[in-house]
Amino acid sequence: MSEPISSQPFRMLAASLRASGFPAHGARLEAVLDGVWTTSTELLGELGQVVLAVRRDCRPLTAPQQDWVQQCLREVRKAWPGFGWWR
Repeated sequence: MSEPISSQPFRMLAASLRASGFPAHGARLEAVLDGVWTTSTELLGELGQVVLAVRRDCRPLTAPQQDWVQQCLREVRKAWPGFGWWR
């Protein structure tokens, strides 16, 4: 049986982004979390894309936000191994 996925890091990152001047990215993350998806794998892939956009676009991220990004990517990698690693 696979390891359960937690939405908490995504929610914490979204709240932190909204509070620190990146409301559009926070809102996008919440919209994906609250969306309707065919499979959990599809949801995780979409969440991963938003988290990568946060990592790319939201500068500077605070140390706690960077930790949330890493935790989110760990959750995504439970379904998509290697997701978001730079080559």
